[in-house]
Amino acid sequence: MEDFRTLLVLRAARETGVLDALVASADTPAAVAEQAGVTERAAEVVVAVLVDRGFLTWVSGAVEPTNRMLGFITKTDVRSIGSLPHALDVADALLALPAAMEGDDVPAGGDTDRAFRNRLGAAAARDDAAVRAAVTAAVHERPGAESVVVVGDDAGHHAVECARRGFDVAAHHDDRVVDAVRPVLAAEPVELVGGGVAEPVDAAADLAVIPHTLSRRSPTAAQDVVRAASESVSAAGGTVAVVDTFGSAPGLSAALLATTPGGAVRDADRVASWLADAGLTDVRTSDVPGTEHRVVAGRRRAVQ
Repeated sequence: MEDFRTLLVLRAARETGVLDALVASADTPAAVAEQAGVTERAAEVVVAVLVDRGFLTWVSGAVEPTNRMLGFITKTDVRSIGSLPHALDVADALLALPAAMEGDDVPAGGDTDRAFRNRLGAAAARDDAAVRAAVTAAVHERPGAESVVVVGDDAGHHAVECARRGFDVAAHHDDRVVDAVRPVLAAEPVELVGGGVAEPVDAAADLAVIPHTLSRRSPTAAQDVVRAASESVSAAGGTVAVVDTFGSAPGLSAALLATTPGGAVRDADRVASWLADAGLTDVRTSDVPGTEHRVVAGRRRAVQ
């Protein structure tokens, strides 16, 4: 994670057009100053910071973008974006937090196509070991499962991990996300299902996994997702497993306050009550080993 000074310099470079100039044709501080309309002193300092932090490199008297800059150059493949552009979006929102705290809407920039794809890029950059651990903990809740529906998985990583373990997998998300990740998952044995995460799918799956999506939603919207997932699993003991951050997470709580209309880090007990309200029984909470996340799971009572 970049320190706050680097993030703020990157934010200033993005807002002033310095990043656009650098990824287009400007290859010296003087050219950056001319194209972006900033002072030469500012251009020299920003270029020096970006070189020091590995976003630019000097080659024969000119600067060139490195792979670290790739997320600011292309948004086509969410796997190439990385986590930093989303971190800048969060920084934007946090700087506007006073207005949000006084009742203003979440800043409009939070729902731009750029911010949307940056969010998917951050999800795609999630640590592989954490994804594997989450899937292991979720499937542990339904021994013998053969089919899995993964709900609200922004980059499809959890769905892919389930498929690689031999499960029959469907990834269910809003149409906008499905369209964005379809090229990325084209070679994976994962069925993509659009239509909105608050709508059940005709899957009758053994297990529904909801990874890192409830906290971004208001309580009502989150409960709708849980209810839809419970209707998407088999009536004969199908299980719903929610993977998320629960309890105390001040940094994430602040980010959700700034970037979502009603998202929040919630207690596991509250999410457990949503599962119970959706008709699930044997609701329980367990840890995801090696991570800060937990699983809240419940199953549909088998029809006798």
